[in-house]
Amino acid sequence: MKLSKFDIGAEVLSILTRGMYPDPRDAVREYIQNAVDAGSRKVKVKIRQNSIVVQDDGCGMDRDTLRKALRIGVSDKNPKKDVGFMGIGIYSSFHLCDRIDIYSRMDNKEPYLLSMDFKGMRNLLKEQKELRLNGEIDSGKLTDLQTLLEKYITLSDEEELSKDDFALKGTRVELVGLNANFYSLLSNFEEIKGYLKEVVPLHFDRRNFKWGEIIEQRIIDVCTEHSANFELIDLNLQVNGVVEDLYRPYRDSDFHNESPQEPHFEILKKGSTFIGIVWGCLNSTRNKIWTKELRGFLLKKQGFAIGRRENLVSYFGQRTHFDRYVGEVVVVNSSLLPNASRNDLEYSPLRTMFFSSLKDAGSNYNTISSNFQASDKASTEISEYTNKVKAITGAFSPFSENTEDLVSYIIELDGIKKKVDSIVKRKSFGKDDEKEKEAKSLKVLTESLKKEIQNTIDNLITKKRKGKPSKKGKSKNQIAKELSEIDTSKADVKHYNSFVELLKDLDFDITEDLEAIFFLLDENFIQSYSENAEQYQEILHELKGRINDLNI
Repeated sequence: MKLSKFDIGAEVLSILTRGMYPDPRDAVREYIQNAVDAGSRKVKVKIRQNSIVVQDDGCGMDRDTLRKALRIGVSDKNPKKDVGFMGIGIYSSFHLCDRIDIYSRMDNKEPYLLSMDFKGMRNLLKEQKELRLNGEIDSGKLTDLQTLLEKYITLSDEEELSKDDFALKGTRVELVGLNANFYSLLSNFEEIKGYLKEVVPLHFDRRNFKWGEIIEQRIIDVCTEHSANFELIDLNLQVNGVVEDLYRPYRDSDFHNESPQEPHFEILKKGSTFIGIVWGCLNSTRNKIWTKELRGFLLKKQGFAIGRRENLVSYFGQRTHFDRYVGEVVVVNSSLLPNASRNDLEYSPLRTMFFSSLKDAGSNYNTISSNFQASDKASTEISEYTNKVKAITGAFSPFSENTEDLVSYIIELDGIKKKVDSIVKRKSFGKDDEKEKEAKSLKVLTESLKKEIQNTIDNLITKKRKGKPSKKGKSKNQIAKELSEIDTSKADVKHYNSFVELLKDLDFDITEDLEAIFFLLDENFIQSYSENAEQYQEILHELKGRINDLNI
């Protein structure tokens, strides 16, 4: 069947760009993406009241290349190498601005200017749509796509521009006449900065993220080993008078105690097929990452974000463990392609292989978090038990004649010893020999103190006490000295003013209605059950431990 240019209506341009670029910031990403594909290493983005400028230092384009860039759905870019290959990205700002001017120059060659009057195109489409709604025009008289582009696009001829018009090698994209409806979002420095830091292939902030340099170098080394590219750019953002060099969004302050654990890496590979690499830093506590937007793993292709972090939860086991990490899944395999809207990967056998390998990697991250949870919980318990034994050691006197207190000490020590025994048998500390050594030491000291108290009781019962305690086993002073050597930093217990405060500390999102209900339960049950403030804190911390055990 033979078709003509009239079979493709001009409205298709509006339909495509609205569907593929719903967020006005997506257009900025697209032009940065084109810069990366052009081999740029430095990109500058300037946003003023009425314009956006994206300047790169890439290879630039001659007139023939600029002419080909106009084509829709047709691209000379290699999909195995370049991120932008759909042949539509140049039109991503169609609804964002009145006009786009693209200046480009290859090294030692003439500069050229490609200008597209988007406002003129939109006005024509709007007029024809109104005429059609009023029955004043039929589809046969609608403007076709080819005619629309020919009417509103201009491309400079050879020597029409001087080198003074564009003296640099590379490309400058200027979006002129920004839509006022989008300016509030684009002029918000923090909003646009946060978006670009998440979706663009930036370097790590080595000054504020202590593992940044190690992660970046490891990814480069692994990719080099497998003959794959890993491209990064320096990006400078200026919004009105605010200027900043941007980096990936990760910072030590995103983690509790500002202390991310050492990154763990997983190589994504099936047989001889190398797909990419995963990195992830676990939180320093059993809590979710402070910064909600950075919890979990983000899929990236050639440094550009694909979809959202929550899309990968199912491949990393439980949500609880996923939210304790900050990380990325970096795909560099040239045959694994993003879909047109950049929210997923194109379906293919390789995609199936990729997600299978990702699930294996996710299982390993889940295991690491589970082991840390068990170890951290055990460390906290050992610290608490150590403090309890210290308290008994301080309260116990070998000259005491209060058998009731002495017996209660033995009962409590016996319970502590059984709990420490259980921790040691479970091998909760994994390969942390120092923590295991502390637990075993506490077990011995607890038994020694128990024997010391039992000797005092025996002396009282047999009435053989001669003013001095029995010297069998370790003395009270020796036990106290050795107890002081056990790390009890984990026992620093936080004071909570309410059950709601505890839940918020565990990063639960609580609505106003739920908050009112929890306050009611707290007041009528938890507080009523507590005999004093100390017991109230004990109950809250017991609840905290049980909630953590649920892995919600």
